[in-house]
Amino acid sequence: MQPLYLLIVAVALVASGTAEVMNDFSSCIDYFFGGKPPTGFEKTALPVPEEPLPDSNAPQCLAAYQQSSPAYICQKIPKGNQYYFATLYDRGRRIPLYSAYLVEKGKPCGKRLGYFRLEPQLIHRELSTESQQITDTKKMIKKYNTEKGCNRTKTEYQEKHKVMQSQAVDEDYEAAEKEGYDRGHINPRQHQSQVQFCDSTFTFTNVVAVNKELNNNIWNKHEFEIKNMTDSQCNQIYVITGAVPNNNKKVNNRVYVPSHIWSAYCCVNNMGQPIKSRGVLVRNDNNAQKQNMTVNKLEEELGQLYNQKIKLIDGC
Repeated sequence: MQPLYLLIVAVALVASGTAEVMNDFSSCIDYFFGGKPPTGFEKTALPVPEEPLPDSNAPQCLAAYQQSSPAYICQKIPKGNQYYFATLYDRGRRIPLYSAYLVEKGKPCGKRLGYFRLEPQLIHRELSTESQQITDTKKMIKKYNTEKGCNRTKTEYQEKHKVMQSQAVDEDYEAAEKEGYDRGHINPRQHQSQVQFCDSTFTFTNVVAVNKELNNNIWNKHEFEIKNMTDSQCNQIYVITGAVPNNNKKVNNRVYVPSHIWSAYCCVNNMGQPIKSRGVLVRNDNNAQKQNMTVNKLEEELGQLYNQKIKLIDGC
């Protein structure tokens, strides 16, 4: 158990934070149908593993590790000046539990961003509200360490260590690829048409290790079906896509691999009224078969997998 003074500092940091790693989704609530995020996931996330307290500066230097899990992220990018989607992030397992977004009409984006960004506020709440490349994130941590008197000779305070404690990194998914997994976007770029919206999906808080066969076939076809439905049948589609963690499987001994991938959507007309909804569930393996079902049925299935009462979409 952490000392009382460290917990008090942590509570103060969380309570005072007004940035994009938040205590709820109030700033990006429009990405949820009816302004109602899913419920039942709050108790499923793991905390960031506790670490030794190297010196008396630990409350400030390791404050981010005391933040609550899951983290509520209203996703931003550099110079984007808006929120692009919402993610509930499992800090302990270093994977998103789900991302919620709107599917854009029109031609999908062309060129891929080419790299994945990090979320600085998973490290320290005072850092950038926008996702950043790893070199820029490390510069921010170095500056923070200097200002807070965090001795960089301590392993726990070093930039690379802080980054890796807080979230997944390239090395994790390079290891995952060797085991037959892709970097599977929870909010896929092909569901977006504006460049900034596409680029916003390239963050480690929006990817999980997805079986290559599943990602390139069944799941890829499913994502195209949703995009085609948006263009031909719906004025707008609200989507929530997530991953069920497999507590017995990690890549690089750090990042949990999902046992299942799931998704639910709500299709609305030009008056914002629901037309139809549907849910899908697949196992994350070579023999995956997509199970189509009602959203209510998906909620029941997820309730058994998470061992929690789950509500995904209300009123659609």
